[in-house]
Amino acid sequence: MTKRLKGFALLALFFAAFAFLYREVLWRLWDQWATDDNYTHGFFVIPVALFFVWERRHRLRAAARQPNILGFFIVLGSLVLLLMGLLGAELFLTRISLLGTIIGTVLYVYGPQHLRILLFPIAFLLLMIPIPRIVFDEIAFPLQLLAARLGETALLAFDVPVLREGNLIVLPHTTLEVVEACSGIRSLISLLTGVTIFAYFSDSRPSVRTAIVLSTFPIAVFANGLRLLGTGLAVQAYGPQAAEAFFHEFSGWIIFIVAFLMIYLLKRLIVWIAPNQREPVARAVPVNLNRGKRPIFARTVVLTLSLAIGAVYLGYVSKTEAVPIRESLSRLPLQVGNWQGQPMLPLSDKIIAALGVSEYVNRIYSNSAPVPVELYIGYHRSQRTGETIHSPKNCLPGAGWAPIKSSRINIPFREGTIEVNRYVIQKGMDKALVLYWYYGAGRIIASEYKAKIYLVLDSIRKNRSDGALVRIIIPVINSEDEAEREATDFARSLVPLLRRNLPA
Repeated sequence: MTKRLKGFALLALFFAAFAFLYREVLWRLWDQWATDDNYTHGFFVIPVALFFVWERRHRLRAAARQPNILGFFIVLGSLVLLLMGLLGAELFLTRISLLGTIIGTVLYVYGPQHLRILLFPIAFLLLMIPIPRIVFDEIAFPLQLLAARLGETALLAFDVPVLREGNLIVLPHTTLEVVEACSGIRSLISLLTGVTIFAYFSDSRPSVRTAIVLSTFPIAVFANGLRLLGTGLAVQAYGPQAAEAFFHEFSGWIIFIVAFLMIYLLKRLIVWIAPNQREPVARAVPVNLNRGKRPIFARTVVLTLSLAIGAVYLGYVSKTEAVPIRESLSRLPLQVGNWQGQPMLPLSDKIIAALGVSEYVNRIYSNSAPVPVELYIGYHRSQRTGETIHSPKNCLPGAGWAPIKSSRINIPFREGTIEVNRYVIQKGMDKALVLYWYYGAGRIIASEYKAKIYLVLDSIRKNRSDGALVRIIIPVINSEDEAEREATDFARSLVPLLRRNLPA
């Protein structure tokens, strides 16, 4: 076999080991691009990144090869990150691991000059990776509220009677809900990808490129406010059907085009104010002083074996997930201390699918006090597929409840003290107090970030990723202190009973 054929065979083995190692990561990425409207642009990111690489082919051929051992340790670190992500139910870690392996491979086999040349194409691949759900919720809901406020202000300016409750815009004929897709984050992420490509090809100055890309954020929010204004005016003129189906989708495309035109006009304004008078100067390309194939061949062999061993090990440790023994939530007692429970209406299939729960209980408990408490417990048997727990900070405002106060309180028990989240919400004249916490492997945790860390650790050490959310809501009638006393009294009676239904 000639040296050329050996090189091609080794390269094929390396890509086969890489694809096999990251097969689940790549498949889930593909599936999310196909099903999540926020990331349909992901299909175009890889071809564009490959074009950026092809555009740099002459610089890559001329760059000096200076293999760096640091790249090998970056690859090893990326494999550890992949292990943590796969076992710890964090898809974002697995996807970042993929980019880390690419960076480490380039540095280990070719050296820092090649990595500098390829840094932008690799960084561009970040745009294909969905934002972690825990971060997405923190971004999406404030954008929903901002879009709702902009829509309300614009409609009032056109003398349209409107009332806003959280992310709900109440019109005379219908109610518009500013959901995630209407928050602007969908257009923001897709627009950011398109604008990055536009900025790259339209101007060679880094400062101008950066300004164009950063302008995406305020323009996307402003354009989405125009979309809500147009929808509200159409509803006022033609009825509720104007906010549905075709018009809703079509208006989204129109606003996307309008936003892109605004960015194009901004770019023309920048060029008019600060024209690019300098012709691009051809940089002196370093001469490749190390064209030997042997170091590349040997290092590619090492990386191929490392990826193959990593794939085998991951296949061994990611065996069937442990299922802890517990009783069904349906067997949670209706009598909790001096509180008597009764079931509420079951959640719709759409809501259950959005929550991603394996099992849930939704009840109202009453005692001698005139105000009942609402109990919701959502249990996730596994979170490795990415169906993680949704924070009430994002779910409740989605139903029109506006947040007023947020803090944490300690509830003493016979066995000790637990820390829970205290959340005051309001909708119109109604006010309610919410207590909630996360339950995982016997721990009661207030912080969702700390709960996520424990989830990763439990998945690695105990091979389990189950967890639950416990939420108590009580109306505020006389005072918040009185509502808090009733809610904590119920929580104090509830927690000891959960040990049979939520596994330790």
